[in-house]
Amino acid sequence: MRAPAATGSAPEDPLALARARAAAHGLPLMTEADWPPSPDLPEGLSRAFLRRSLMLPLGRDASGHWRVALADPADTTALAALRVALGADLALLVASQPALLSRLDDMPSAAPVPGAEPAEGDAQDSALDAPVIALLDRVLAQAVEARATDLHFEPGPAEMAVRQRVDGMLRPVGALPAATGRAVVARLKILAGLNIAERRLAQDGPIRAVIAGRTFDLRLATLPMVDGEGAALRILAGRQSLPTIASLGLQPPAEAALTAALAQSHGLILITGPTGSGKTTTLAAATGHVNDPRRKIISIEDPVEYHIPGISQVQVNPAIGLSFSAGLRAFMRADPDILLVGEVRDAETAAVTVQASLTGHLVLTTLHTNSAAGAVVRLAEMGVEPYLLAATLRLSVGQRLVRLLCRHCRTETQGRLPFAEDIQRLCGHDPARPAAHWTAQGCDHCGRTGYYGRLAIFEVMPLTEALRAAVLAGAGTASLHRTALEEGMQPLMADGLRRVLEGVTSVEEVLRVVQDG
Repeated sequence: MRAPAATGSAPEDPLALARARAAAHGLPLMTEADWPPSPDLPEGLSRAFLRRSLMLPLGRDASGHWRVALADPADTTALAALRVALGADLALLVASQPALLSRLDDMPSAAPVPGAEPAEGDAQDSALDAPVIALLDRVLAQAVEARATDLHFEPGPAEMAVRQRVDGMLRPVGALPAATGRAVVARLKILAGLNIAERRLAQDGPIRAVIAGRTFDLRLATLPMVDGEGAALRILAGRQSLPTIASLGLQPPAEAALTAALAQSHGLILITGPTGSGKTTTLAAATGHVNDPRRKIISIEDPVEYHIPGISQVQVNPAIGLSFSAGLRAFMRADPDILLVGEVRDAETAAVTVQASLTGHLVLTTLHTNSAAGAVVRLAEMGVEPYLLAATLRLSVGQRLVRLLCRHCRTETQGRLPFAEDIQRLCGHDPARPAAHWTAQGCDHCGRTGYYGRLAIFEVMPLTEALRAAVLAGAGTASLHRTALEEGMQPLMADGLRRVLEGVTSVEEVLRVVQDG
């Protein structure tokens, strides 16, 4: 499941979940004062096991019981194993997953215990073992609970590191013995229908999985590395509810410009930004907005992330020659009204996309550029003539994802803002005066990062007559950007600053994701 780029649904509160589990099992809830400065772990206890099980022994209490903080009291198998390893009864306390992960991640990995690692053997046989299947299920469940968008399995000489990408940032979540890691990767390859015996070449494939009672679409990519075969697993948003235009968080003038462009019967609408900027979510919201039983809508995507009822969705398959451009050509013979192109990657796709928009179709697509104005230049560089762009382009959207400040620990401060004076004035702030804004701190709710969730910031550039003339004249990115500002476009940095002044995100976060003005 891709982390919501800018949807209206709030992510589940880990503290609320921990509180509910504590109440359901009649156990106490961990407070900040309950955590010891450094847990006194017995020799030989597997740190990898503790990370996988989300449990942390804290030391013995007065009665000789081991105090154990854990996320899921219902995991009786892991509790039984820990009870055997400690050789004592357990006194359980429930903690939130971020609180446990932040402390487990600070612990050094113990040296491997002789005999603890599975013996070398056939990877496929190991991948079919019940313990490996259960381990992978648990890792996936933890990733979903942590709102991760990606899982990385990275082999090393003695162990395989496992990391999650949460809110755009990677977090270490544990390490597996090397042989166990190889079995997990082999299990993933079996689920994706890949060649398990081929470890010298990169492979990729889809997985449909039920995790924590919900169906997810996953995308596996394997890589041959120096210390073995690694894997990256994208957790797609295929089973999420469809976002709406209103849930994206656009400023009212920008939202009005986008909905006006979507109301056109033909033309080209571009959603732009770097990888991981939430373009697919915006494209899905726009597609949902124009979805109407009276219209024939066909999409070609790689991969299909949002399954939208009423739309004919096609998955790219290069192995059989079904590329974006080939799919588009086929679609033109299927009497469509609206075409959705997952991404313009090459000159051929760009040419067919523009041609489709010129022949009476509304075409929505994404492009990897740094700004709304840069998208025009990128298409020109792909060989699209300026007169065709001027005739077909209706609107270009640039966007980024910024992390949201954690509401439980953010801190208000006063000071001058490190933004250009014209950007501050666009947002109605006097650059000469200090402004109230918020900074990240870190707590158990957010895993001590200071941030929880993400939101998109935008710049929306409708093609006005002045911009059309600039496109026809072959203007560069900087010139188009200046003209767009003169025509009333609010740049990304200004949208980010508005979010800073609202207390939604921090100055540092906006400056991190927006590298230009």
